[in-house]
This record gives sequence, C-alpha cells and structure tokens, in this order.
Amino acid sequence: MATTAERRAEAVAETVAKVRAIEAAKGITPEALDGIKAALSDLARRKELFPRSDFPKADLNNDIFIRLSEDPDKRFALYLNSGSPGKQTPPHNHTTWAVIAGIEGSEHNKVYRRTDDGSVPGKGTVEVDFQVDVGEGEAIGFMPEDIHSIHVLTDAPILHLHMYGQGLEQLRGRIYFDQANGTYSRFPSHPDIR
Repeated sequence: MATTAERRAEAVAETVAKVRAIEAAKGITPEALDGIKAALSDLARRKELFPRSDFPKADLNNDIFIRLSEDPDKRFALYLNSGSPGKQTPPHNHTTWAVIAGIEGSEHNKVYRRTDDGSVPGKGTVEVDFQVDVGEGEAIGFMPEDIHSIHVLTDAPILHLHMYGQGLEQLRGRIYFDQANGTYSRFPSHPDIR
C-alpha cells in the first residue's frame, strides 16, 4: 500500500501534467487560468494528502514555503504554503501566471488596479479593485501583470497551494507597492523556500 507521501507525489505529478497541457493548448490566457484553477482546486480538496504532521508549521514569525514540484527548466513550480496568522503582503505582481488554491483555512486576497501610467521609475499607485477569500477547495488566478496582496485573518496557520509559471527564485522583476508613499520597489526573492 502506498504511503501518503507517495500518493501525494503521484497526485502532484498528475496535476502538474494537467497544468502543462492546459498552458500548451491555451497559452497564458484567462481561459487557461480557469483550467489551472480547476486542476489545483481538485488537488487542494484532497486534504488527506497534506496532513499537517508531514510539514513544518508556520508560526507568528515565519511562513513556510515547500517546493512540491518544479520542472528542470524552473517552470511549473508548485509550492505548499503555510501562512501564519496575521501575515500580510504588500500589493505585488508576479511577472508570471499564478494560481493559489486553499487546502486548509482562508486567505484574504485584495486585487488591485494600477492608477498611475507607470512612466516614472520607482513611482506607482494602486487601488483595490475587488477582494476575495480563498478558502478550502477554492482558487484564484493571476495573469503576470495582475497585482494582489495576501492577508491571513485567521487565528491559525493556513495551508494553501501556490503555483507559478516560473519558480519564485526566477522572478527577479517582481515589484511591490508602498501605498502610503506612492512608490514601488523590487520584490526580494523568497529565502524561506524548502
């Protein structure tokens, strides 16, 4: 009988293969993102594959990013994220497509629109366009230029899948916005990926 880790690895491989096929057939489009969201939601609903005991738990000071899969060319990167209570990110982009799907707990996402024309380097303003909670078995997707922020408003760490068209360490052009000052800066690489 297969172990949980073996069943998880098989399910992850099947999901990543579906995502590759979706992107190959449809490109990087909103329609493709809908298919990727469905594939990741299906995986996230299989909570038995992601028992808390198999992964380090986030605490108030540390989020946990665990790489579940990544192609040799650093594409199609899938991570398990344990977000700590109170976690907030500034508004940021990804420079690649991204999909987040909930396994356990709810992640509040604010999605923004940029309100300046981008003509002045280092200056940038955004405003909230809409907000959505990504709960268990639900997903949200982003095109490369989309801007969002994450807010963990729960009392316990959450567990979500994050998938990107390219691995996080490859995304050196990402920016985040300082809303109070109307500026943007380069988003640092994730030092916490395991």
